[in-house]
Amino acid sequence: MIDFVKGIMKWMSVTQIAFSILAFCLAPLQAAEDWRLDFLKAEKQKTDTESLKKLHQSYQSSPEELKKNIAHLGADKLSVRMAAQENILRMGKDVLPQLQQMTPPPDAEARVRFRHIQDRLMLHQSWDSPQLVQMAAAGLLYERENPGKAHPSRKMFVEFFRQPADSLQKGYRRMRWLSAGDLDGRVAEETLRFTGKRRIVEGDQRLYVSAQEATGEKLFPDRFRIDVKIGGTAGGEGTYHVGVAVGQVRALFHPGHETGAFRFEEVGTRRELTSNADMGFTPEAGKYVDMSIDVERLAKGRVKLTVAASSADGVYRTTQVFEESDIGKLDQVSLDRSGREGGDGLFRNLVMQFALP
Repeated sequence: MIDFVKGIMKWMSVTQIAFSILAFCLAPLQAAEDWRLDFLKAEKQKTDTESLKKLHQSYQSSPEELKKNIAHLGADKLSVRMAAQENILRMGKDVLPQLQQMTPPPDAEARVRFRHIQDRLMLHQSWDSPQLVQMAAAGLLYERENPGKAHPSRKMFVEFFRQPADSLQKGYRRMRWLSAGDLDGRVAEETLRFTGKRRIVEGDQRLYVSAQEATGEKLFPDRFRIDVKIGGTAGGEGTYHVGVAVGQVRALFHPGHETGAFRFEEVGTRRELTSNADMGFTPEAGKYVDMSIDVERLAKGRVKLTVAASSADGVYRTTQVFEESDIGKLDQVSLDRSGREGGDGLFRNLVMQFALP
């Protein structure tokens, strides 16, 4: 009898340990399951239903509301000017045609803000906080009002790099680190930074997210879109590059190097899949390029990548179809810095959409 009781107690102890380990492993995944709650919390927005309704309504616009906020762009108080600018940005791309038909405000600062608002709305591939707050609030509210239905915003992967990290060796949140030798990076001031000055001459630095982590499936869907702000600091122009890898194909450019020298290459081997191309502008060192990649799986394992890279100086677009032997499985997406010693690689605002219209 005593042995039986001891056996039961041992079994209960092992079971408790197993459940504790399981709970520990699942906790971070559960916390990251819905990016919308995480994002709204970071934006200091309440997520109860009534607060979401008020937040959602604040994004709804009328011609009168738009005109009122434009008038406030020239207000005496800085807080009023900034609030008016954010209010217009919250209204989203739908108000862009109205803005383009309006006469710019007479005040010099108001005109600058007016142009800045249009520029941000025109760069539709560049996700900013107001746009994501709007989508997160609308999505959560829709699902609460329609139980059992999923809003397209649920099928997204969003990382704004707001959690500081002194090293990336152990990964970053739901993303994993791959590098040559002891190459490292860090996250500070909402910027993912891959260190350019390092001990070895050549090497890749990659922070990747797997399809499993991003979507819960082994492979990404047949169509999805990647948006990210990407750039690099001064130093070693032309000797290093930054880019985004889809499967085993990397779309890259050279910060600070004349015309950017955009190309596609194979990850790992760095085999050039296309020749360097003139982007029509030079990606300025220390500033970001808004890069978007539309991914579409075709017949026989081929994959089409449509890239748009834009800055204040211009927009570069290209489309390329890759064989399965080049791109491999669509099971991971990474942010990359590669090449020799030089400037740091910079990344912000990574957004991936999996439910495209």
